Amino acid sequence: MIRLIKIEFKKILSYRVFWLLVGFYAVSLTFMLIVAQVIINEILREAGQSAPIPLLKISLYQFPRIWNNLTYMAGFLTLFLAIIVIFFVCNEYSNKTFRQNIINGLSRNEFVLSKLYFILIISLAATLLILVVGLVLGLIHTKDVDFGDIFNSKLQFIAGYFVEAFCYLLFAFFIAFLLKKAGLAVITLLFYTMIEQILIWWKIPAEYVKFFPMKAFGRLVHFPKIPLPEINGSSIHFQDHVSLADTGIALLYAGILIFLIYRIMHKRDI
Repeated sequence: MIRLIKIEFKKILSYRVFWLLVGFYAVSLTFMLIVAQVIINEILREAGQSAPIPLLKISLYQFPRIWNNLTYMAGFLTLFLAIIVIFFVCNEYSNKTFRQNIINGLSRNEFVLSKLYFILIISLAATLLILVVGLVLGLIHTKDVDFGDIFNSKLQFIAGYFVEAFCYLLFAFFIAFLLKKAGLAVITLLFYTMIEQILIWWKIPAEYVKFFPMKAFGRLVHFPKIPLPEINGSSIHFQDHVSLADTGIALLYAGILIFLIYRIMHKRDI
């Protein structure tokens, strides 16, 4: 395990595109978190002008609700992490390092396993980043911080985000592994996501929607219970916990993807 991780990190250190995308992800996450709070403040300001009583200011980053809000927003940027995985995997084929690794003694299983470790590390790093950012923002925006408000049942959204990120990146790995071309893989990922959404809109029964891959991953952390006045008759489903059933479906897809990758790897010529 350590040997495979060391091999991957040697490749990463010299891969400039990887660091550019990581930097872009960090900047985008920071910008999104700032803009989200500004938008909420603007909504409350406009609503307060017509309200009979002044509306209280609300922060998205107060404990304990911060964990749901933060992981939900971070989910929109998982695409950037997927692009990192796609470029990294396809780079193995364009630079022929895949073939060289096999010739130098790395087995096919070890090659796949090294990429799974890479995806696991990326998912863990993103999750830890969200956790650290959440702790900092929460401490800044929450008055009279209580230990129980920080580390409570809402932390399950951090675990849910990790599973969501890992499964989504695994799906991106599968596409990149299948197509070998970064540009084509990115387009395919976006196109598939769009097609799946169209199919869901196109009279698909609600009980079957959760079995679509992208929907299965996204349902782990979906619309948070933002503390704003709720509209009567709204069809929005607010989330207050991570469903074990949704987690099981996402992990089942992860197992299927890993199985398919190994099967393709053993049938493919180097």
